[in-house]
Amino acid sequence: MNKEGSTLREYNDNDKGLFDFSNKVHELKNEAEYFVNNPKELRGQCNNEIIKDKEKVYKNRRLDVPKVDSYAQKMVYYKGFLKYKDRLKNYVKSTEPTFSSSRPYMPTIMDIEPNSRCNFRCKMCHVSLWEKGKRAEDMSYEQLIDFIDKNNYLTEVKLHGMGEPFLHRSYIDMIQHLDKRLIWSRTTTNGSLLHKKDNFIKLIDSNIGEVQCSVDGATKEVFESIRVKSKFEKVFDNLKLLNEYDNTKDRTHTRMWVVLQQENIHQLYDFVYLAKEMGFKRLSFNSTLNDWGRDEWDVRNSKKRINGLSEEDHDKLIILSQELDIDITLWEQTGSYGTDKNNNLCPWVFSRPYITSDYKIVPCSMIADPRVINFGDADDFQKAWNSFEYQEFRKSHLDKNIPNCCKNCYS
Repeated sequence: MNKEGSTLREYNDNDKGLFDFSNKVHELKNEAEYFVNNPKELRGQCNNEIIKDKEKVYKNRRLDVPKVDSYAQKMVYYKGFLKYKDRLKNYVKSTEPTFSSSRPYMPTIMDIEPNSRCNFRCKMCHVSLWEKGKRAEDMSYEQLIDFIDKNNYLTEVKLHGMGEPFLHRSYIDMIQHLDKRLIWSRTTTNGSLLHKKDNFIKLIDSNIGEVQCSVDGATKEVFESIRVKSKFEKVFDNLKLLNEYDNTKDRTHTRMWVVLQQENIHQLYDFVYLAKEMGFKRLSFNSTLNDWGRDEWDVRNSKKRINGLSEEDHDKLIILSQELDIDITLWEQTGSYGTDKNNNLCPWVFSRPYITSDYKIVPCSMIADPRVINFGDADDFQKAWNSFEYQEFRKSHLDKNIPNCCKNCYS
């Protein structure tokens, strides 16, 4: 293994591998051109996929995983492929489903953290123990532009990390730069600052792909107990304001996001009615409490974790979804992967890094703290992506020697 780090392999029409690379590029380019010029065809295909997914849910009586607006996402992807040839080539190579310590392509999806500070102190989040709720300085707008421009292979960015993004003074400008570069984006907000300077309008008008709104209590008592330093009434009013504006648009941007835990599991069904009252059309439950790669947080959050949802819960939530016309989904991460003969490895280690506000490279958003592990500065990300250290980290997964900071995601 090269300790100096290998660079992204260049592909051309003569390359031969597991598939004909040049033909794949040509096919995807033609597909992009067709759908960009025939958006109704793409919308029809995406609507059919939604119908099939719903039929599967009703048949199996199991909640589906959260899914984005595939029409809006694919349209951004396609336009980016047509404008940026290298992005198209890199994306095609990334679709080859292989795990290896060295990566022959650059990541197509990343989490980029604009700021690592928050105005809440949620009990299950490691931000709650940071001094004044802050770990590091904010990433500057100029740093974001520089990083995106140097890594124009990206098709998608979650522009959020450990903190409330609207504490960053240039947050909307950052989203708009991603939109300008034809990069599909999403974020998470606690909703406390949406009323400031018409942020609820600016956020939707920024052309962001999806907005996940954190709501971890269906009543003031439970909400403020979990989300310490919050004000239930203000968040409720702000999210209702956000949805009222969003629901005037031609597509849905918002999603209510609930982290289920021992303190709020008794309100499982109440969350659905609360979502309806605030104007949400999508509600996702997250049954995962993270440990951020730290043993102390594994111990702390193990007391708060639930044992998943019962068949009765799935069935009743599906019925409520139909009755109230709300898309209800479930996301589960803890123990999702294994080292059995199927080699069910975490794909994020091989494809989705996390860039912190202080410009460090972390393996994924489930760790989200460079003090646990990092692979250096993001100034020269392309070199770091295949550095000796990063390759050794991936190799440990391939060898089934799962690093301690990753064990929470493995069964």
